[in-house]
Amino acid sequence: MESAGRRNDIESASDRHEQPQDATRTTVPVVAPLRIGSLELETPILQAPIAGFTDLVFRRIVRELGGCGLIYTEMISAGGWVKGNIPPDRLIGVKDEPRPLGVQLWDREPEMVEEAAGRLADLDVSVIDLNFGCPKKRIMGKQGSGAQLLRDPATVGRMVEATKRGAGDIPVTAKIRLGPTSDLITAVEVARVSEQAGAAAITVHGRTARDGYGIPVARDRIAEVVEAVAIPVIANGDIVDAASALEILEYTGAAGVMVARRCLSAPWVFREIAAAFAGEPIPPPPALEQQREQLLRHHQQLVEVHGDPLGTVLIRKFAARYLAGVKGAKAFRAQVTGARDAADFRRIVDALFPTGDEIEPDVAGQSLVEESCE
Repeated sequence: MESAGRRNDIESASDRHEQPQDATRTTVPVVAPLRIGSLELETPILQAPIAGFTDLVFRRIVRELGGCGLIYTEMISAGGWVKGNIPPDRLIGVKDEPRPLGVQLWDREPEMVEEAAGRLADLDVSVIDLNFGCPKKRIMGKQGSGAQLLRDPATVGRMVEATKRGAGDIPVTAKIRLGPTSDLITAVEVARVSEQAGAAAITVHGRTARDGYGIPVARDRIAEVVEAVAIPVIANGDIVDAASALEILEYTGAAGVMVARRCLSAPWVFREIAAAFAGEPIPPPPALEQQREQLLRHHQQLVEVHGDPLGTVLIRKFAARYLAGVKGAKAFRAQVTGARDAADFRRIVDALFPTGDEIEPDVAGQSLVEESCE
């Protein structure tokens, strides 16, 4: 299933970015801008909220590299924050951070998300997203939240309504999967309920909760949601480069894309997609030396924020995602994931960070799984 309107927006996109560009000519955008309520994004490309990864320093890197229209913090437990059971560590830097900036909440109690949304409104965030798609057992089972709520569209509607009451003029959105299992696909119903409750947009990950990440996304199902609602639908899942972003938009008719796991190993992917969406030549990835300097800056900023050795402990999971497919990456990862402090980290980088450009299969690097609620 394809949307004719969206197909017209991106028609011949691949041809356009392959053709020589006239530097004196203004390029007509291939993909239309994305508006979420009162917020218009520079590009219809969103960075997913990923627990344990999309912290202040990572968000700085994404902004520096460019191309991302909307950046999210890590996912936050509304009830844990409101009840004082957890400190709002995931909101470090939010008050003074550049906008636009989104924050995602999860819970199952309307009063909790309403109060949390009010607090976020006081921080003047740009978008408040509700997570109805996290497949993790600790969120679905014990907490009865995340993708578990796809079984209960009425509660989803109440959650959206409550969040809107707390958010005031800030747009409220929802992120969902297709359903809890392949035998219970509820995405269209949940999307319609969310729209009726006042959601300004909805992001659809094209797998069920039970699917995890092991199968290709069901683009037909995302397209069904696009056809079912009038609010913007953002496609999520298996978006790893400019070509896959263009393909999923053309196939589904979605208004934008959300990139999750891929941006952890290649945060420059946003600028590549943005170029393709604008019909411009796709920029090359940073050279290995540039990636090395970026990794060192990332580590330095983490140490500045958290001190050492904690800053070094935090960089290890990011460093392990660098250098996908580069010869020598396995030896580097084997050492860097055990770095003890800043001096040890720098020693490992100086000794083992690859300097050549030879590519080799790198299954280990590609199979790294984060605690994502994508």
